[in-house]
Amino acid sequence: MQIRLTVLAPYAGHGAGRTCDVLVTAPAGTALAAVASQLSAAVTGPEASASGTVVLYAGAERLDGRRCVLGEPPLVDGAVLSLQVPGPDDRGGEGAAARLHVVAGPDAGGVHLLHGGAIRIGRSVDADVPLDDPDVSRAHCTVTVGEDGRVTVADHGSTNGTSLDGAPVGARPVAFRPGALLRLGESALRLTGPEDDLLGTEARATAPDGEGHLRVALPGDRGPAEPGDRPSHAGVPRTPAGDPADDTTHGGARGIPLDGFPDDPHPGPYGRGGAYGTHSSGTGHTRTGDHPDDGTDTGEAHSRTRPARGDAPPAPRAGGGGKRGLGAWARRLAGGREELPSPADGPRTAPDGRTVAGTGSVAPDGSPAPVPRADTWPDPATVLLTALGPGPRLWERGQDHPEALVVRLGTTDRADLSGVPVTVGLREAGSLGLAGPADRLAGLARSVVAQLAALHSPSDLEIVLISADRNRSLDERRRSWGWLGWLPHVRPAHGQDCRLLLAYDREQAQARTAELTRRLDDGPLGPGWPSADRAAVAEAAAGYEGPATVVVVDGDPGSAALRETVARLAGAGAAAGIHLLCLAEAPSASPVSPVAATYETACAASLAFRECGAAALLSGDVATALRLLRTAGGRVAGHGTVGVVDAVSVAWAERFGRALAPLRTDTTAAPGARASALPPSSRLLDELGLARATPASLMARWASAGDGTAVLGAGPRGPLAVDLTREGPHLLIEGPAGSGRTELLRSIAASLAAGGRPDRLGLLLVDGAGGERGEGLAACTELPHVTEHLVASDPVRMREFAQALGAELKRRAELLGDGHFADRRGGRTAPAATATERLIGQRAPSAAESVPQGARATVRLQDSGELADRPSSRTLRTGDGTIGALPPP
Repeated sequence: MQIRLTVLAPYAGHGAGRTCDVLVTAPAGTALAAVASQLSAAVTGPEASASGTVVLYAGAERLDGRRCVLGEPPLVDGAVLSLQVPGPDDRGGEGAAARLHVVAGPDAGGVHLLHGGAIRIGRSVDADVPLDDPDVSRAHCTVTVGEDGRVTVADHGSTNGTSLDGAPVGARPVAFRPGALLRLGESALRLTGPEDDLLGTEARATAPDGEGHLRVALPGDRGPAEPGDRPSHAGVPRTPAGDPADDTTHGGARGIPLDGFPDDPHPGPYGRGGAYGTHSSGTGHTRTGDHPDDGTDTGEAHSRTRPARGDAPPAPRAGGGGKRGLGAWARRLAGGREELPSPADGPRTAPDGRTVAGTGSVAPDGSPAPVPRADTWPDPATVLLTALGPGPRLWERGQDHPEALVVRLGTTDRADLSGVPVTVGLREAGSLGLAGPADRLAGLARSVVAQLAALHSPSDLEIVLISADRNRSLDERRRSWGWLGWLPHVRPAHGQDCRLLLAYDREQAQARTAELTRRLDDGPLGPGWPSADRAAVAEAAAGYEGPATVVVVDGDPGSAALRETVARLAGAGAAAGIHLLCLAEAPSASPVSPVAATYETACAASLAFRECGAAALLSGDVATALRLLRTAGGRVAGHGTVGVVDAVSVAWAERFGRALAPLRTDTTAAPGARASALPPSSRLLDELGLARATPASLMARWASAGDGTAVLGAGPRGPLAVDLTREGPHLLIEGPAGSGRTELLRSIAASLAAGGRPDRLGLLLVDGAGGERGEGLAACTELPHVTEHLVASDPVRMREFAQALGAELKRRAELLGDGHFADRRGGRTAPAATATERLIGQRAPSAAESVPQGARATVRLQDSGELADRPSSRTLRTGDGTIGALPPP
């Protein structure tokens, strides 16, 4: 078993300091104590670790080195341990009055818990919710949670203003209701109420496998759920002819209205229409000069030609169809009744901004074509919560899912709806190029890769990284992509000779590309795949069935031979399910660097960039806008779709990667599945949580533990116990001679005695008539709870005991009636319950005369002459005294 842990060392005993990632190799079932000193030495050095006791925490929980087992929660893959002092506790949130999700923008993905009072939002690092958005003021606005739970928002005189669901927000507080969208700068934040589950629904169940992983059961059918839940096909936006200067965005800068949509009634090779899934259009959040006149064609040139299962000319688009679909969706959200479209209607615009067929286009079964849900492409905050849960959307997209390998790059605004996702499908594009300034480009790439990892299981998708660009230092590249090493998708699953599919030097890059080219050699195109034309590649890609591979190429891969190989993979890799994500550092598209010039700069930085079927170029003065373009023949075709980029931070990606690190698809049903390992030994005091059996520790346990719990031993995740009051009242132990039955009975007696005071619990011991003749349980007679020790070989005493036991059971049945003993026992603290318990022990003198003299010990009296608390139904109390001494009723 191998698990990866991170150990945090404190600064002078306070707070987290230096960190160290450790790969632990140990047999399953190894206790934490066996490696605790090595973990400490890895982060502090052997000299420091040799002095003192090593104390480890998982968050705020102190770990018992002897009881915690490597490979079992919380010691699973990706866990963070703090040395000597408690670490940050990420489990908080139950008491939060509300949550604020950063759903879009250049610093998206944050989930902030609002516990009450004023919460400052701004670009400053001192803000309660800091946003790395250049268009956000240092102190932009304040969200206030009142004592009554109501939430308000007020602007602080910000430069670019604040809006709530499209309405401007001033200095006067306005109500901020759950579900409302708060816009500041290029960022969008959504409020969720306390009644909403953190994931929006119930988290998916997981089960530890004892080897550092949590098995996740995936639904049997991960394809489209119900009609209307998933799209059948989509169109591709066109750029209209017209003067873009006539339209302005809310910020006053020029924007491009992209509201022309051709109808594509026939799905493409992957059941998706259109070119490559640039599914969004509309007025973008662009700045001045974001749309230069580069002389490229518009309109139909934006629609990439691909072979389809049926070739037919596109039907003309009915006027106003797109806006009508948006309006109908908005009315449906507002509770109004949707108009029924006529069969002659053309394509409609889905609520997420994609174009889908109207009722004029029907599904194969004759029903109207489905409209996708608004959350078909999750925002970065939802992606993070899906990993942390894990949420129900984890790995929901199988190979046959209509949205497989479709990623969200950002959002754009329309006249009817804001925050429309800008998406692209890797199956249709083949490969995707991303270009822009390094920092913002890295944030966008992290967002794209995280979406793929969250929505596709490791069995359906593997991720390969090639980051061998010598223009950047190795440390810098490892810091940028270190989070990727936690993902289960980078573990080799096809016989690759490596531990992780991460290449940080030319030799590793050569090995990874050689593995991919061999896969293409064995594919439908054969060894001649490098010279295959685009039509042959598209046909082979349409027939490919199997897991996909996404190769992230960060900058220059290295040698000239590697550049050529990567370029060929970008052009023809889709034939074997290989799709490249090519990152090229380039200046942001602006009047100084028009789109065409920026594209050529990116192609010069990465030879494979020109082979990508789609390109996303960061644009604007501060690179927070994005332009998604279609390419044809290595040239830009059309003006593309303009929006605001979705980017995430390194810290966000690190948390996301660690959340996914221990997760694996459920294989418990497979033959030979491994069960959790049991501890090699068990010590009763350890399972009872007692360092030593002293009067003080026992009295403390009597005050806190339930007196009906019997500890049977050590399980894979802690003590194995049974509550005889709730789960009993009887416990049967079977086993052959010499199997340890007597030793287990002794342990049970000791654990019961450690859990209840002698005045609340009595033990009567009965030994069998075997060869030991009463010596088996004789050692337990030293317990103060034991009132009698009987041996089955004494027939006289056993007969008296049997008669007394039968009379006692009959008496209790008469007194309890239809009630249950556990119910009465749970209410003994109330005065009425105490009186009832006294009544149970009180008997009339005439009834006592029928009890044999040797069995009168079945009733115990206190020195005061009153009965003690009633014993549990699983035992029979014995003690000295006569029934005649009972107090009158």
